[in-house]
Amino acid sequence: MENIDRISSGINGIDKLLYGGFIKNSVNSIVGSSGTGKTTFALAYLQQGLIAGDDVLYLSFEEEPRKLISEGKSLGINLEEHHQNISEVIHLVESEKIVEFMTEILPALAKKLKTQQVKHTRIVLDPLTPILWEFTTEKEQRRVLTKVYNYLSSLGTVLQTVEEPNAFGQTDIGASETRVPIYLSDTVIHIQNLGLGGKYNRTCKVVKSRKTAHLEGIYPLRFNYGTGIEIETGTGHETSFNVYLEERKQEVLEKLRLWSKSSDKKQRTIAEIGIDLIKKPNKKNQETTYEIIKLLADSGMVQEVKR
Repeated sequence: MENIDRISSGINGIDKLLYGGFIKNSVNSIVGSSGTGKTTFALAYLQQGLIAGDDVLYLSFEEEPRKLISEGKSLGINLEEHHQNISEVIHLVESEKIVEFMTEILPALAKKLKTQQVKHTRIVLDPLTPILWEFTTEKEQRRVLTKVYNYLSSLGTVLQTVEEPNAFGQTDIGASETRVPIYLSDTVIHIQNLGLGGKYNRTCKVVKSRKTAHLEGIYPLRFNYGTGIEIETGTGHETSFNVYLEERKQEVLEKLRLWSKSSDKKQRTIAEIGIDLIKKPNKKNQETTYEIIKLLADSGMVQEVKR
């Protein structure tokens, strides 16, 4: 494999998935719906930069610096232990200033830092979503983000979080809201809350990684005090996941069979659809098939159908 200069992500397991970490001076996206751990990922990345002696810059487009610092502490990520004035490197960009910041202030800041010959900077954009809202067409988004990424990647390695839309527990990584940043990113990591419970409640998958190979598959993700997040990359995880998925399908199947005998016509119809999906699974994407089945068998969904 080609010798590529990399930096550690700060997340246990991610470096293994990426064969050594993020490529230096690349743009990397953490994509997930609300509550999946995107900001925790970003804080752990920032902490690793402080430990490694990098310059760091955290641009928040939603949260106050003190709130982010407090959130990190709750998971054992104590940024203040590694920097005397951590609030000086975490900045809140208010919504009314986003366009000015992205088109004028940020390019000027990048130029200034470059003239100061800063060796390497870890840069966080968390979340990128409010920026996308300011530039509504994909053409505008691509134009602005291409320039911003060129500025920032010349200074160091970028980590951005991207909110993906979800409804009824479903996620859509290819939605219009995420399409442009995903396309322009060098690495895309998708984190999900599947709602399965237990070990596989949250998962992580490397969707793409330019210039280098990466491990395939879906891996368990859990919150871990001290490092924030940990990805379990032990052998046999895929087999275990398939076994677990099959067990849950059998549980749903039992419920659907009971529904098939219900006096409620809508329940019988849902049971028929669910049973058919179980008997004819989508082998290419079993977890998506299961999510559909789980939704069909959910009492809340039945009420939604009735309405």
